Amino acid sequence: MSTRGAIGMLQPDGSVRVVYVHHDAYVAGVGAILGGWYDTPELVKGLLALGDLSSLGTSLADTVAYHRDRNEAMRMARNYRDIDTYRQNGRRNLGADYLYLYDGGKWFVYGVADEDWVELQVTVNQEEK
Repeated sequence: MSTRGAIGMLQPDGSVRVVYVHHDAYVAGVGAILGGWYDTPELVKGLLALGDLSSLGTSLADTVAYHRDRNEAMRMARNYRDIDTYRQNGRRNLGADYLYLYDGGKWFVYGVADEDWVELQVTVNQEEK
């Protein structure tokens, strides 16, 4: 059984670019990795460029992408019109338990029991990076 999720990034036009992630999308898994290691727009864009993901690693090289690492058909990032549309439809459309959103240098999560986006607060020992 997997805990599935979606990783999104707010775009300059207000839309949200999103990829699916299949494994460990709970906050202590994907949430902690996103908040601790994907802390720049460039890293998040690199992640989205991989398309849908089987699992998220602490680097792009350690992340398992369906297309790059499994030679499956490319499942490119999809776009939602805005944050509200992503929140309202993302879980159902992607079969996701958790939605993640990178906005203005911060990560937010919308999960199983959340009524609104919650900011992720992750502290990483710099020696681990």
